[in-house]
Amino acid sequence: MKCTAVIDPNTRQFLEFTRNALSDGRCSQCGNVALTDPDEVKAGLDKLWTEYTARHRAAPNYTCCDIVRHGDYDGCEKAYIRIGGPSDVVEKYPVVAVCRDLEELKSLALPDPTREFTLMGIQGFEFHDVLENKTYEIGVDDLKIPVTTKEVLDFYPAEHRLKETDIEQYAAAYTARIKAYREYTRQLDATLVRRLLDKERLMKVGESDGFRLKLHFDWFVILKRENERMYAPFKYAVNAYCLDNIQTFDRRYVTLEDALLHCLNGFNENANIPNRYKSIGHYLSGKS
Repeated sequence: MKCTAVIDPNTRQFLEFTRNALSDGRCSQCGNVALTDPDEVKAGLDKLWTEYTARHRAAPNYTCCDIVRHGDYDGCEKAYIRIGGPSDVVEKYPVVAVCRDLEELKSLALPDPTREFTLMGIQGFEFHDVLENKTYEIGVDDLKIPVTTKEVLDFYPAEHRLKETDIEQYAAAYTARIKAYREYTRQLDATLVRRLLDKERLMKVGESDGFRLKLHFDWFVILKRENERMYAPFKYAVNAYCLDNIQTFDRRYVTLEDALLHCLNGFNENANIPNRYKSIGHYLSGKS
């Protein structure tokens, strides 16, 4: 039966009851909260659990359910509860609770004033791979950068479907590198361009310099002096890392001016799009 009155979800006691509430079997004031029997909820959980495990030959780890929050008379709300697994994971959904097993899940059908909600019904069981939220210590330029599984998954697009082995082999290291580069504040501007050009003759093979570059996204750029014997006629390399997503850009250049100008023009390689600056002199003149 559906709710025909305003009830206290903690005690199931009627707070208000009118004949009008029976007109269509629903009560707009309480959001159509189900007057459920805890034993019926438990029996329903058992039935759906048995059906799921028989069909999938494995236990689920999430349930989509209806709950009523204590002290809130606005009706049921849809929520997710995780079943089993480590206590600290990167959740597939925001969850209101984590249960050890089916028996603990069933106990949520009993009103408990020390708990924030009561389980009123279940829509179904699901299974989703979840990853434990580990912390990795990654070395980046002589620094130890901590990065969590959640940080990695937040940075990489969902379509990459990273597994723990992917995170351990490359994704944690790359996320830590980006996290470290975000701490750099020096921007590529006219002052830095002049300094790099003035000190070009002092830059030895293998030495590098780094700076931030503001395009549509923020980038961190490493400008490196290359070994001319190995990469002739190229003398400089640019390795750029987007700080907002996993884009990268890598090129070699014959001159330092070529490298800096390409950065200032946003790595433009489309012949149909004119460059903003025709030369370093054009940029330093302050004219767009």
